[in-house]
Amino acid sequence: MNKQTFEQNDLFYTKNIVDPLFNNIWLIGSKKTKNAILLDAPPDINNIKKFLINNNQWNINSIFITHNHYDHIDGLKDIISFLNKEIIIWIGINDSNKLKELKINPKYIKYYENSKQYKLNQTIIQFISTPGHTPGSTCILIEDNLFSGDTLFPGGPGRTQDSKSFKILIDNIEKKLLNLSEHIIVHPGHGDDTTIKNSLNEFQIFKSKNLNIDNLSGNITWQ
Repeated sequence: MNKQTFEQNDLFYTKNIVDPLFNNIWLIGSKKTKNAILLDAPPDINNIKKFLINNNQWNINSIFITHNHYDHIDGLKDIISFLNKEIIIWIGINDSNKLKELKINPKYIKYYENSKQYKLNQTIIQFISTPGHTPGSTCILIEDNLFSGDTLFPGGPGRTQDSKSFKILIDNIEKKLLNLSEHIIVHPGHGDDTTIKNSLNEFQIFKSKNLNIDNLSGNITWQ
């Protein structure tokens, strides 16, 4: 489940773990066309450069940002500069203010809300809006793989700032993620993988406690 590299149908998946917070970034490419995407852009540019050099057979043309926290987005300018080409940046519209701070050319920005899917060769990539951890947090579903950013982890949801955000996050996890096929592998933005089946079982334990979630926020675990 926690393989660094694997293949599924036409797609090749490879992961690198970088600073500042043991972030998981992914390069995903079509074996047929060699076109590829990156998932997230941490500021650890030296390690990311090595990762990209080791995978230089891929033509990266898009970067998908799961959410706008610094450890997932602050490397954008350096990565774009290193690739030295036009790169499309995908992001949730409610997280896009960060791109202005980073001075990303609006010409190369696309919002998940304006296109519910994307194709990598013939493979459909689906965008699932899951606000809560941030207002524009988005999960990315590719074949049997859900890239959950900081929305869903083994053992619990992502951190929230207040109880309102926590309730929004829980509602999105329950209604948009835990109703996916149980065999789907969840690849979070940090740490190990899990599955929808495991996450659903953990969530059901959480619900069985009948907690008053009106006062819950921060780092919450299912058990």
